[in-house]
Amino acid sequence: MIRLYGYPISNYSNKVKLFLLEKNIEFEEIRTPYSQDEEFLKRSPMGKIPYIEINGNYLFESQAIIEFIEANFPDSKKLFPIDPIEAALVRSIITIIENYIDTPARRVYTPGLKQESIPTDAIKEVRSALQRATSALARVVKFSPFIAGSEFTAADSAAFATLPLVIDNLSEWISPCPVEELPGLKAYLEMMNSLPGPAKVEKARATIMKALRRSRK
Repeated sequence: MIRLYGYPISNYSNKVKLFLLEKNIEFEEIRTPYSQDEEFLKRSPMGKIPYIEINGNYLFESQAIIEFIEANFPDSKKLFPIDPIEAALVRSIITIIENYIDTPARRVYTPGLKQESIPTDAIKEVRSALQRATSALARVVKFSPFIAGSEFTAADSAAFATLPLVIDNLSEWISPCPVEELPGLKAYLEMMNSLPGPAKVEKARATIMKALRRSRK
């Protein structure tokens, strides 16, 4: 059985969790924060989550993990299209979301959630970066009804794990968030929340974030 080590407020952990749930692959979830301890680094060399354990092996980095799962569980539902052009689109959407939306957003929400000061210039730069990335994403998403077409794909695992988190985490500093202006996003998120897997993941994330915010007051 796969053991998934991660935490419900980590979008990369949730990306892998959603992927496994949608493929209906049995797994054990072990809540684990990131760490720089030596024993942790033996399993995840950058000290990040998620990582998985399977057959005595440890795999890390969310994209590598889901690519491994797709290749090694051939009887499960395919979440990367067989058509190479469509598969490339799925991977491109994931890259835009993770590299050009989540990465810049972390410049604001990571220190913000730690109650550290955020330079005004950083907020302006992040807002601009998110506007550009959202415009790019709008050119390639389909929302028919899923983000890359008529079927749930790996891109939905990444999108649903990251986009609501970015909007929520930035709400105290960048509101409205440019990501919210992505045409079709609101209906898409409502649709995803009506599905059991995404709803389960979002409920766990929202519950912990609510508790963290209460503890900061």
